[in-house]
Amino acid sequence: MKCRFLGCLVAVCLVAPGWVGSSEGDDETLPPMCLSTCYSDVSFALATPLSGREIVISVGFPDGSVERIDCQPGDGSVACIPVTSRVKLSFAVDGSLQSLNVRYAPAGSYAVQIEADGAPAAAGAFSFAGPVYGDPCGGYSACSGTQTFTIAN
Repeated sequence: MKCRFLGCLVAVCLVAPGWVGSSEGDDETLPPMCLSTCYSDVSFALATPLSGREIVISVGFPDGSVERIDCQPGDGSVACIPVTSRVKLSFAVDGSLQSLNVRYAPAGSYAVQIEADGAPAAAGAFSFAGPVYGDPCGGYSACSGTQTFTIAN
C-alpha cells in the first residue's frame, strides 16, 4: 500500500489519540498539589534622596559577592554601569537616588555603601530574614517576603 505524506499524517492523527489514555481498572488518583508562589524582595530606601554628579553604589550580598553600580545623572536621565544588575535603582525626576531593590533576595546579611561625588554619603548593614512561607494547603497561601530598610544619610 502506497501512502502519501498527508494521507499518513491524517491516519496517524486519527489513530494516535486511541493510544493515549489509561488501561481499564488503572484509575490512579493523584494527591492534591499545593503550590505557593513566593518571592522575596529587600529594599533599601534613603531617608532623603541623594544627588550628585557621580553616585557609586556597592551592595554586599549574603554569599559574599559585591555588586558595584556607577551612575551619572544627566539632563532628565541617569546612566548607570553595569546596565543590568541584581540591584534595581529608583531615581526621582531630578536624578536623585531614592532607593535600591533586590528582587528574589536570599536571606542573610547585606551591606550597602553609597558615595556621592567621591565622598561617603550613606551606608548600613542589614539582616534580611527572607520569605516566611505559610502552609499553602492550610486554607491560606500567605507569603511574606518583602522587607524595607531605611538608610540614614
